[in-house]
Amino acid sequence: MNLRHQTRSPGISTYALYKEEPSRQDPEFFHIEDIKSRARLFDWTINVHSHPQMYQVIFVRQGQVRVHLNGQEQELSGPCLFTLPPGVVHGFAFERDVTKGYVITLSRLLLLDERFQRNFPFHNELMQSVQTIPLDKYPEDLSFINQLTDELAQEYQDNAAGKQQLFEWLLYSLLIKMGRLVSASGQAPAEDRYSIRYRKLCELIEQHYREHQPCQFYADALCTTPIGLNRACQAVAGKSVGELLQDRLALEAQRMLIYSTAPVAVIAYDLGFSDPAYFSRFFKRRAGASPSTFREHRDQG
Repeated sequence: MNLRHQTRSPGISTYALYKEEPSRQDPEFFHIEDIKSRARLFDWTINVHSHPQMYQVIFVRQGQVRVHLNGQEQELSGPCLFTLPPGVVHGFAFERDVTKGYVITLSRLLLLDERFQRNFPFHNELMQSVQTIPLDKYPEDLSFINQLTDELAQEYQDNAAGKQQLFEWLLYSLLIKMGRLVSASGQAPAEDRYSIRYRKLCELIEQHYREHQPCQFYADALCTTPIGLNRACQAVAGKSVGELLQDRLALEAQRMLIYSTAPVAVIAYDLGFSDPAYFSRFFKRRAGASPSTFREHRDQG
């Protein structure tokens, strides 16, 4: 295996998925593919890159992988899991024709969903830093994870009724299992002040994004200033508070256009826009297509 060492720099490539530019017309809330399908396209070596808006879970069922994580390299052997929070610079060299497993990719914005924020008990363990989870000493957990990942892959391919809901429930089960393993191993990281502030901001945005509140509202709620709040957002997510608010509104608009038949005007009012025409202009700037064109594209796809 050969993974060329590279240090983190402004030139690190960023992708939605490796070697794929982000689609402005597809939110790609979740994605799963087997390691072999992706790795063999690149001679089993994935050069260093990052996903600023995506969270990934890599399940190595068998084989070896040399992993580059934020300037450090380590050798891992399957079966194991490791996590890649948004923005982590990473690269892989997989054992050729031997490595099996899955790469699961989630939109960072999907993890801001109110239900997830409210109910998921392992935010610190899984969402704040890279975690590696060896599974060779946990045969029962490994059996559970093998079954879950196979079912996730099958559900992703089938496009059956209720696909999104079942996929999310299966995924939630996987994350719970992973969180328990990390928590039991004592690997849970401590959050720094920017991470804490950013996490609390995300929770507030989830509660109030339909109200179109200004940055000052969130700064007051968190006992800080707009400058301090924006500094935390830039440090953790590379975005301003305003950009995070627009991201959240755009995500919900995409969801409603895909998963409901509500008219565009109704969606606009539900998201706090008093003028449907302004909502359409906002959506086109963010998604690259008008709401009606976006919906038609998804219906045809």
